[in-house]
Amino acid sequence: MKLAFEASFVDCDDAMGGDLLRVTFDTIPPHQDEDGRLTPYVSISRLFEFPGPATIEWHDGRDYDGGAEIVSIILMRSLALIRVDQGMEIEVMFRVPDKQYRRLTRFIRQMVGDRVVCRSQIPEPASRANRR
Repeated sequence: MKLAFEASFVDCDDAMGGDLLRVTFDTIPPHQDEDGRLTPYVSISRLFEFPGPATIEWHDGRDYDGGAEIVSIILMRSLALIRVDQGMEIEVMFRVPDKQYRRLTRFIRQMVGDRVVCRSQIPEPASRANRR
């Protein structure tokens, strides 16, 4: 099965001093009421306080699902291709500023480790000392 959509909202959140990381690709604004959801989203999270892999959940526009293991993520500048062990493929298109893309890349790498391949890198901005 394949889920493909364009995310209007991409959020990278951390809590508990960085022990909990979450990346959400969504079609509706954060904190919108979930009752009656008819549009897709994907959320990847990892709680580092306990051993175990990152978790993924999604809504395909009709129903919620999740609990699958992430097999791989290919992250490009405006596209995330996520494969999970239930035979599900998720393709998310998105647009974010460079700074947010760097944060997204860092969060996903921390959560899934060597199961992520980043195909486009945005260089870190030069420090103020190097700009002279």
